[in-house]
Amino acid sequence: MSRNRLKVAITYIAYPVAMARYFHEALLRRTDVQVWSAGPYTGRSIPWGGGMHLPDKYLLKPSHPTAMTSPPMVSYPMLEKKMPWQPDLWLEVNAGLTAIGRPEKAPLAMVLTDPHVLADFYLAQRSRADYVFSMQTPYLQPGDILVPYGYSPQWHRETRILFANREYDSALIGLQYPQRTRLVADLRNQGRNVFYDIGPAYDDAEAIYQNTKVGFNWSSKQDTTARVFELLAFGIPAVLNRVPDLMRMFKDGRDFIGFDTHEEALDAINGLLADPEKGTRIGAAGRRAVEPHTWDARVEQILFETGML
Repeated sequence: MSRNRLKVAITYIAYPVAMARYFHEALLRRTDVQVWSAGPYTGRSIPWGGGMHLPDKYLLKPSHPTAMTSPPMVSYPMLEKKMPWQPDLWLEVNAGLTAIGRPEKAPLAMVLTDPHVLADFYLAQRSRADYVFSMQTPYLQPGDILVPYGYSPQWHRETRILFANREYDSALIGLQYPQRTRLVADLRNQGRNVFYDIGPAYDDAEAIYQNTKVGFNWSSKQDTTARVFELLAFGIPAVLNRVPDLMRMFKDGRDFIGFDTHEEALDAINGLLADPEKGTRIGAAGRRAVEPHTWDARVEQILFETGML
């Protein structure tokens, strides 16, 4: 489909940190797309850790913010009345969003951001969509189109700090699962300087990771998280637990160092810290390997698969 200017309406739960934010920003970066956004807007509030308030600078307010309900919900008949123009495509980035109705005058593409934890919830949402995009191969259902996570060229830029000059020995910004916490505790007991917290995002997270010698991730299930792509994009060596999509998309021992057990993770991090040359080499290789995997590429894929391009 050839158009001078596509019109895309994007709906999502507008937390101050949300996977949907990256889709939204990738759409805004396109000169061939006009964007309108809507959805429950929480301002600075996010339910992490029982409830947190994040900085104002993290906010991206939708064109049409709606009230947060329980469960989070949008009404497509109402949104269609609020639209300034008729969209060519509705893009719903679903991290727990329910809806009244569905768009009547344009197809709906639904991205399932968390199929590893919301599989049952998504069963009730799928019927609203003309296209379903799922972000994890192990959780694909018949008819789903795979669109993995990615990294943002705006927020996940390659470090320029030399390995030896970086402040943190290791870092993970994210939910504090038991296996992650145990690994951090052992590293700290060995005298390592580890940044381990939840909350920093965007430029704040970028500053921390760019100043980290070894990044690590330990997925809660079989999911290849967005953090995987981000660590590789920062150009720091990444120590990652082996899960299917990771092993399919990147090369263990070249682009990252893989592990299956606590002991392997600990040895891998310490091994890289003891060998700055190897750490620098793995970080650079990971950066090269992840280059194509931007959120812009994911949006391009969605527009192509839905016949918009």
